[in-house]
Amino acid sequence: MKQLKIYAILLSILFATACGGDGGGNDQQASQPPKTYNQSVTLPAKGGTQNVTLNDLKSAVSSVSSSPDWLVISPLFYSSGAPSIKLETQENTTTEERRCNVTIMAASGDKVTLSVTQQASSNQEGTGIDDIHNNTTSQPAYAPSL
Repeated sequence: MKQLKIYAILLSILFATACGGDGGGNDQQASQPPKTYNQSVTLPAKGGTQNVTLNDLKSAVSSVSSSPDWLVISPLFYSSGAPSIKLETQENTTTEERRCNVTIMAASGDKVTLSVTQQASSNQEGTGIDDIHNNTTSQPAYAPSL
């Protein structure tokens, strides 16, 4: 009978330590759902390359959603801290800003929605006599023959 009590006590201790949750595991930490962050960048009309650090992400970039043909996005080498991407654009020769949203996923599941704006061209040269905003024209002035 004494042995039965000892076994019952040992069995109780075994269950208490196995289910105690104090073994350094993730028992008390609920897994965090992925987070979505917003970031924006404005690029010059002349085009070129610009690196952008994604400050809210803490792991490597795992994927980038498709982007318009005027924008090329490349993840840069990641070692620690916040990852970076490289944005490349051609010159915007139009008088309209270019805009798009790109989703960048991190290996952790977090993501950044990056709003990209490329400035409009300031080149608004006239196209000739039909351009009412242009004070000069390459068209000759009308002179009736006398």
